[in-house]
This record gives sequence, C-alpha cells and structure tokens, in this order.
Amino acid sequence: MAENTKKVKSRKTAIALSVVFALLVLALLGIIFYPDINDYMLRQQNNRLYGGMTAELKDSTLYKDLKSGKSICFLGDSITSGYHTDEVPWYQPLTPHIKGEVYNFSRSGWTINNLIDNSEKIPAADIYIIAIGINDILFYDESYASHTSDEFAQNAGKLTSLIKDRSSEAKIYYVSPWTFCDLKQSYFDRGDEYRQALASYCESSGCIYINADPVITSVLESEGFEKYMFNQFHPNAPYGIGLFSYAVLKAAHDQGI
Repeated sequence: MAENTKKVKSRKTAIALSVVFALLVLALLGIIFYPDINDYMLRQQNNRLYGGMTAELKDSTLYKDLKSGKSICFLGDSITSGYHTDEVPWYQPLTPHIKGEVYNFSRSGWTINNLIDNSEKIPAADIYIIAIGINDILFYDESYASHTSDEFAQNAGKLTSLIKDRSSEAKIYYVSPWTFCDLKQSYFDRGDEYRQALASYCESSGCIYINADPVITSVLESEGFEKYMFNQFHPNAPYGIGLFSYAVLKAAHDQGI
C-alpha cells in the first residue's frame, strides 16, 4: 500500500515538473520571440481611421485611386516609414481600401533632397503619394534640407521630374508637410511658408496638393495632442496614424480632389 502511494506521488511529481518545465520553455520562447511577434501583429492589424470610414471620406478622386487597383508608392520620412510606431506607416489605416500593389520608399530623417538623391531606387508605380518636408522645415539650416520655401518648391519640381522619368504617366500627390506641436511660433510660420510654396508648385505643375495640416491641427487643438502624438513631430499608434490617414482623406474631399 505504502509502495503504491509512493508511486502515485512520484507520478504526480513527475507530471508537475513536466508542466513547470513546459511553462518555463514557453515563457522563454515568448521572451525570445515576443518582439518579432509584436512587430508582426502591429504591422498586420487594421488600425482604425479617426471616426471610422464614412461616405464623405470615400467621396474623392484620391479614394477612387486607392480603390482603382493601380500600384501606389508612398514616399516620405519617419512618419511614412513608421520609425516611432513599430514600422507602422501613417497610411496603414488606408490599406484595407487599397486594391493595387503598395510600395514604401521612406526613411527616418529624410528631406526632399534625400528623395532626390535616391531617386534611382524609387519603385515604378502608377500613383505616388509623397509626404515629405517636415525635416526641411525643422532643420532648414542644415546642409541636407531646403533652406527656404522657394528652394523646397524647386526641389519638389526636381523630384517630380525624376519620378516622371521613371514612370511618365504616373499621377503624383503631394501631402502637405506634416503637423508638429509645442514649438516656437517661428517653426509654425516657416511651416506655413513651405506648405504654401508646395501648394503653388502643385497648382502650376499638374501635381495634386492635399493640405492635411488644418484637419490635424483642428483635432489636436480640440482634443489635445497627447492622445495622438508620440512626440512633437511624430504621430503615435493607433490614434495618431488613424488621425493622419483620416486628415488626408478628409482634406481630399474638402478640396474636391
């Protein structure tokens, strides 16, 4: 009887130790692979547009282009590359509505000059959506930036020509340099100058200018930037990128684009 009791206890102990060992192995694997799994999930999830998709947001040529099945290349800086959002770009909430191939050509810290210098690497596409300029505005006195709004507009012309050399029939959208917050007034004044210069260039060149800045600014002022911004320059996820995507569609509708 005592011997049977010992055998039962031994089996229970062995089972308990096996369970503990298995849990330790799973925990270790979780620690090792969690960053990769988390990054994958962040990139795959469909982050929601601010306010959700509406009939109003679908009422624009931009939205029709997204649904057209044509290939689309997004160009930009850290906000397009998703540098502070685990590689989730600002347009990720739009991807469920994009039917064609999507390319991303962007890097943290890039100015419009960086896009020009790397133009030979830009993928060929039917549509280009270019969101660049915030680093030109913030670091205008650096050698790699456009020092003035006129220079920024001229560089937009250079970039457009280089893209057209690659894809002559491509449709090109320029999104206004992104919103920033909690900085000196001089930065906001310079931002307005650069946005206006880009708008004037697009009007004269046949490119399409989308001014998302007023929509973003309005929400940040009414609801507080802490909810939507990772820092002074970058949106967070999921709320910030949801707002930025919404603002681009809302501006396209409001401008009749």
